[in-house]
Amino acid sequence: MEGTKVLAAVTNVFKGADTHDWCLVQSVLAPKVMLDYSSMNGLGPVELSPKEVTNNWEMFLPGFDKTHHQLSAFRVQLNGTVADVHYSAVADHFIDDDVWTVTATYHTRLVKEDGLWLVNYHKINYENQTGNVNLPKRAHEILAERKASSI
Repeated sequence: MEGTKVLAAVTNVFKGADTHDWCLVQSVLAPKVMLDYSSMNGLGPVELSPKEVTNNWEMFLPGFDKTHHQLSAFRVQLNGTVADVHYSAVADHFIDDDVWTVTATYHTRLVKEDGLWLVNYHKINYENQTGNVNLPKRAHEILAERKASSI
């Protein structure tokens, strides 16, 4: 039962990211979340509020026509009010007929607060990327173009 709730919270992070449902993402994040994308971007871990997390993703993900995160091989370790989840992910990012795919594993930690499992630690362990590796730059350009045209 608790494992199912933990996995629902983890999958809602990615479901919300793919559908740009930032409220869904925020609903499963703890008041402070340690994000660690250092294996992918070379920057160190950063502690953010749920709003700061989604603000960052909002400045990138909508630049793609769509994204799809496929999660698998979940391993859940429950220890009272703490859950550690390790899993694999393949993230496809599309613009027109181009795709950029990132393969990684994740370690996500959740804490149970007021009966809800909330993510307070989220680390990607980057493995590789394939396809058009210039799509992230293009996604940023698309968002900048949209912003400029709306002024």
